[in-house]
Amino acid sequence: MLRRTSLLSCGLLVCVLALAFGSARAADEPTLESVVAQIVKAQGGEKLKTIKSVKTTGKLVFGGGQAEGPLVGFVARPGKVRQEISLGGAKLVQAYDGTTAWQINPFAGSSKPEKMSEDEAGDLMDSADLDGPFVDSAKKGYKLELAADEELDGTPVHVVKVTNKRGKVETYYVDAGSGLILKVRGKEKIQGNEVEIETLLSNYKEVNGIMTAHAVDRLIGGQPFIQIVFERVEHNVEVEDSLFKMPEE
Repeated sequence: MLRRTSLLSCGLLVCVLALAFGSARAADEPTLESVVAQIVKAQGGEKLKTIKSVKTTGKLVFGGGQAEGPLVGFVARPGKVRQEISLGGAKLVQAYDGTTAWQINPFAGSSKPEKMSEDEAGDLMDSADLDGPFVDSAKKGYKLELAADEELDGTPVHVVKVTNKRGKVETYYVDAGSGLILKVRGKEKIQGNEVEIETLLSNYKEVNGIMTAHAVDRLIGGQPFIQIVFERVEHNVEVEDSLFKMPEE
């Protein structure tokens, strides 16, 4: 009887331990909610809501250094953005006022403001969201899905598939340790052709409690295309609404 009791006790102990360790493993596995919370916290958490506008100053480098020029960008709530790029004495302006996306593109042979096509405007409109897709995701029409963890250049990363309200799908690779976004992969239409775009974010610096990537590399088909280097990031600058409005011809 003692032996049987001992065996039963051992069996029960094994079951309890298995359940306990199984629960511990399950608790350690990331969930979509925990990964999103980690990303938001890494970016600045509640401080993000205190940012009403951002001005960025830096440079844009094409083709690994073949050409470069100064870049100035503005983003303001709610959902407004303007980018200015100067090259060879000409200046490209692209802006979105929350309703209309427009540009002045001398490199396409036009010096007048023109409305942008839907394909051209998509990326610009996305950049008008100061908080990004992981803050108030459902409210803004984003659908998020958590994929299996991977490694990115030896760094463990969480992988989140993001679909916006226009149906555009992007995959975010998030440093599993810090919660910072390291890479975004998706597809865009350029001159009518769909191509794979990778955006690499690095050189994160804290600006007023907000973690901001100061280097952004864009690759097309795995080849370097554009590098953006931010030299200065300013929060809550005064920005007139007229800056985002399409000028009269």
